[in-house]
Amino acid sequence: MRTFIPVTAFIILNVLVVASGLALAETAETAATAGTAEVPATGETAATPEAASAEEATAEEEGATEDRVVVGEDLVIEEDEVIKGDVVVTGGDLTVNGAVTGDAVCIGGDATVGPKADIGGDAVAIGGKLTAAPGAKIGGDRVCIGCGIPAVKEFKFIKKADEAVGGLAGRIVKAVTEVAFFAFLMFVALLLTVFLPRQFGRVEEHLAGDFPRSALVGVAALLLWPLAVLVLAVTIIGIPLAVLLILAVLVALLAGYIVLGRILGRKLVGERHVMLQVFVGLLFLQGAALVGDALALPGGVFKAVGGIFAGIGWVILIAGGFIGLGAVVYSYFGKRTLAETVAAREARKANRANKTVPPAKAQ
Repeated sequence: MRTFIPVTAFIILNVLVVASGLALAETAETAATAGTAEVPATGETAATPEAASAEEATAEEEGATEDRVVVGEDLVIEEDEVIKGDVVVTGGDLTVNGAVTGDAVCIGGDATVGPKADIGGDAVAIGGKLTAAPGAKIGGDRVCIGCGIPAVKEFKFIKKADEAVGGLAGRIVKAVTEVAFFAFLMFVALLLTVFLPRQFGRVEEHLAGDFPRSALVGVAALLLWPLAVLVLAVTIIGIPLAVLLILAVLVALLAGYIVLGRILGRKLVGERHVMLQVFVGLLFLQGAALVGDALALPGGVFKAVGGIFAGIGWVILIAGGFIGLGAVVYSYFGKRTLAETVAAREARKANRANKTVPPAKAQ
């Protein structure tokens, strides 16, 4: 749970900054109103009600901000459109043809700046391409972080692949991709068992020995991880941290999923070679997805049946990944044995109990 403490502190800090900014703005507005009321308007210098209303409207328009945040969709800023603030797109493409007074940020997609675009701040692309046409005005820096990272753009790749799977060639590509993913899992398992055998064993010990808590920690990660990434992504300072958090969670998901496969494989084949256990366990977990892609190859009704199996495979992958992620976090990324974790938990309970017990009265 220590992983979420910095994120929580970051959220609280942002809330305090926004609250203080609103309070200062309100104070300034009150002072300005009071000052206007104290000075009487006389003669030629007196402003008419219409002029005062126009000035107030202009001031409100100049001070107003309309930050735009889009998740999972593409966003296009048209030529006649003006965004008075920042624009952040997560999981989609961003196209700017109009004006953005703040920063334009695209995470997990491609950012395109048109020739008539006017961006007052930075143009940032994370996990995608940043393309700026000649004539585009960018007041800040042009930043491209981790351009082309497959893990960040995976859901967009899946969407495009699903659109392409209309014919036999597309279904074959999808089936080959599923087999390649299984081979990739086996390769990662080999690296873990060779270079990190102790950490691998401790994560397995937590998952097998305390499954309920590992699952609960995984559910907590499932709920808090997207929120933490979104909070970090909407602030320019937190964007690199958001990228690192995404990569760290993806690595932990893979490791936890492989550990879960090893546990299932041990139950199915007994005490055999660790790679054989992992192979059998992962084959059991990935079986629905592999069978679904194979069934979908002929097309027609078989494609629909294969889609059902593929959906079951996705559910197993997501559930198994986050349960394994819970074991990774619960074991402090393989740094503690289950006995050490239990001892630390009991020590915390004892400390809380001692604090709640009132001191004995003197006789």
